[in-house]
Amino acid sequence: MYFLNEYEIEEAAHRYQNHPVLSKATAFLRSFMYEVNQHSDGWAYWRSPAQAAKQLMTLIHDTARENPEAVTEEAFKKALAPVRAFYTRRGNAAGMTFPSLEQLRFYETDRKVGGANAHQVK
Repeated sequence: MYFLNEYEIEEAAHRYQNHPVLSKATAFLRSFMYEVNQHSDGWAYWRSPAQAAKQLMTLIHDTARENPEAVTEEAFKKALAPVRAFYTRRGNAAGMTFPSLEQLRFYETDRKVGGANAHQVK
């Protein structure tokens, strides 16, 4: 299974912040990672959410590099299906809230402060 760690997710959010689809995908993944961190031992330790986000991480990492024209809104929505299933089975029971696609905020890392404001919504 391919896995993006927290740093890689932050980097992808910064790298693709101006891309029409990947900006949403990385903002969603970042919000999902924060939800997991708030309701568990952390992103790196709870396997189920990362497994659910596998298609999304593949879209962000592999597809964006190897086949950029395949990064479509439809591919993004398809990659969200296993994440929705995770919420139905486990996330809601853990007190997690599915990040609203309509209210997704895009993040930007404040590099001048060493990333100290990376978690804040702009």
